[in-house]
Amino acid sequence: MKQNRGATLSQTDEKDADRPKATDQQDSLSLQLFTKLFINSPIGIYVIQDGRFQLVNPEFQKISGYSEEELLTMSPDQIVHPDDWEMVKTKATKMLKGLESSPYIFRTVHKSGDIRWVIERVCSISYKGQRATLGYFMDTTEHERAKEALRISEEKFTKAFRSSPEWFVITTLEDGFYVDVNDAFLQTTGYNRDEVIGKTSKELGIWVDPRQRDEITRILKKTGVVRNMEVQFRMKSGEIRQVLWSAEVIDYGGEKCLLAVTRDITPLKQAEEERIQREKLQVLLETAGATCHELNQPLQFIYYILDELETKHPGEQLIKDLKEQCDRIKEITRKMDNITAYEAKDYVKGSKIIDFSKACKWPP
Repeated sequence: MKQNRGATLSQTDEKDADRPKATDQQDSLSLQLFTKLFINSPIGIYVIQDGRFQLVNPEFQKISGYSEEELLTMSPDQIVHPDDWEMVKTKATKMLKGLESSPYIFRTVHKSGDIRWVIERVCSISYKGQRATLGYFMDTTEHERAKEALRISEEKFTKAFRSSPEWFVITTLEDGFYVDVNDAFLQTTGYNRDEVIGKTSKELGIWVDPRQRDEITRILKKTGVVRNMEVQFRMKSGEIRQVLWSAEVIDYGGEKCLLAVTRDITPLKQAEEERIQREKLQVLLETAGATCHELNQPLQFIYYILDELETKHPGEQLIKDLKEQCDRIKEITRKMDNITAYEAKDYVKGSKIIDFSKACKWPP
């Protein structure tokens, strides 16, 4: 029994003798793993103790632009942007005390002088038997620049949207609900914002021909864009205005919407119509003048013959009837001489003729 107990104790002693060796191996493996992670990490890692950098990995050196030798002689405030230093100290202190867990973003100054953005977290550790701070951060400069570019772009878009003299509106693609409109739209249509936002274009009756909106929606679903379509819009007052309408499909608030711009061409259309009317009137006046000149000479001769016939055949009804018809022709030529506007009326088979009662000032 003693022999067995001795054997057992001997075996136990042997096991106990093996434990430190196993622990040493584990520690060695842990150190190797930490070293590999520290050196190869895509995240900047550092240790600060007594206000100085004690350890810095290659990624930290890359982000800061300084070599390991330079960083080990520096303090954190030498790489943090001066305007952000107080904020960084406050955030880091709260995180070390366990009062805050969210990483914080700040600016660093690269050795070259370039400003870089980083996101950082810190925690307390023991280093060489003394309290130290372990920190790690990632370079988010490109992300921050993209955010800033997006912010500037959105700001420019908002300014353009609000101040444009053209009508800018954002509506849902499917139903045409107004999501946003600019001041030019409100001023021209006569609506106020509360009357528009949340309503559909069909509810407001904006489109004179709602079928056009349906057709354009089909085109937009297929191509994503339309340009300068001439349509008619109805104002709140009931007035009809001619417009050029362009739209593009965008993602807005997670929904397919239309960004539409409308140019009011009513004055241009009116000016064009007036120009056409002037050209028609000019042609009409020239034609009327020439016609009157050509008719007056034979008409005067016919009057002369009728006077001669009336002298020979006084009271003849046929002569009186002929004179009445000549008077009618004379009246027509007078009207033609007094045409001031191009006015037409419907005639047979869809054709039109000049409406003398509206086209001329007669009697004077």
